[in-house]
Amino acid sequence: MKKVLVIDDELSIRLLLREIIEEVGIEVFEAETAIVGLEMLETKNFDLIIMDIQMPQMNGLDAMRKLREITNTPVFILTAFNHLEEVVVNLEVDVQKFIKKPFDIDELVEMVKKQIG
Repeated sequence: MKKVLVIDDELSIRLLLREIIEEVGIEVFEAETAIVGLEMLETKNFDLIIMDIQMPQMNGLDAMRKLREITNTPVFILTAFNHLEEVVVNLEVDVQKFIKKPFDIDELVEMVKKQIG
């Protein structure tokens, strides 16, 4: 079974993503902080990571740098920021998709299915 790791400090976002992604037969794991997510990556393999940028303790950009030391798993970034894609490109962080909050549920599901089959 395909596995997705959702890293977001907002419980409501994690629960929504779990519900919509599990409906298409993909197993979802959750981490409430980037630190917890990075710890999970040390022991489990995932087919996709969906991560928020603005989180306490460690933001998503710092987490991306550390994450790339552990895995080359595709990453979708959730963001409420308008110009984040330009910032990330300039920082040379490898991200597959940027998903602007609020996001379209059907569109997100299609992106996930397309990315991991």
